[in-house]
Amino acid sequence: MVARMVWVPAPTPPQGLDASVEPLVIGASGLVGGAFYRRLKQLGCDPLGTYHTHPKPELLPLDLSTDRALDSFDSGIAARLVVMAGAMTHVDRCETHPDEARRQNVENVGRVVEWCRKHERPLVFFSTDYVFDGHAGPYAEDAPTRPLSVYGRTKLEAEALVLTLPRSVVLRITNVFDIGLDDRNFVHRCVTSLRDRRSLVVPSDQVATPAYASWLAEQTVTLWERGAILCPASPRLLHVGCDENVSRGELARRVARLLGADASLIEERPTAALGQAAPRPLRGGLRNAAWKQLLGVERLSLDDALHDVLPRMRRLYAGED
Repeated sequence: MVARMVWVPAPTPPQGLDASVEPLVIGASGLVGGAFYRRLKQLGCDPLGTYHTHPKPELLPLDLSTDRALDSFDSGIAARLVVMAGAMTHVDRCETHPDEARRQNVENVGRVVEWCRKHERPLVFFSTDYVFDGHAGPYAEDAPTRPLSVYGRTKLEAEALVLTLPRSVVLRITNVFDIGLDDRNFVHRCVTSLRDRRSLVVPSDQVATPAYASWLAEQTVTLWERGAILCPASPRLLHVGCDENVSRGELARRVARLLGADASLIEERPTAALGQAAPRPLRGGLRNAAWKQLLGVERLSLDDALHDVLPRMRRLYAGED
């Protein structure tokens, strides 16, 4: 019998990443940026991390609303990698504040792109399955895009800007989760609601492929080290996440089972009954075959990801974090 290859998180940081590299992580106070900042620190780099509205120790303030916002990084920075993780991701607020959404999700990205172009820095940018209409997911990278919301349209416009850079990669992700980096994600909300015995109302008909932030950071850095991304001949657009396409309700129930929590607190309702301002792609999700091929693995199991984060979920559930 041939063993199936699965992604196994590195128990110790690998050696080989140049410690002189000073990656710039824009939005390091958030979930995705925080995962990258933590991973790069583990590898012995000295990353520069920024925040906008959520200050954290070690991070530098950065407001990208002006053309000169990045001037302070013009000299003295040896960044060989820029990770653009800052964005306006509140989908309903984007819908009701479209001008603000465009400033943050398109114009700010344009400033980062031009800075990277001027200083010849490679750029990692994160997009979403909201660039699709959710009629036929999960989607491959070459599937036609048709965003339904302001959020999806701004992210698609930003993708086009990023792809004008020769050394850039757009990573589409969805339903990103983790514990201990930022509490504004679905799994964190599941754990705290179950812990506090509060009803957890979730959409029954929104299906997607969750992405585990710790794996996202580790796998991306691994592929960067290997030269599999951010090189002239490497893919420019990739879909990243776990294999399973699951509903929010199913994901919440898996969390409840792992914690031994009361799953009856989970209440599923159709999206149409939730009164959300922005339309959602109901049958969303992303096909990750190209990503797995680059990594050289056959499986990126959601259950494996949940078991990896389970010790932190248990501490949060116990009120220790």
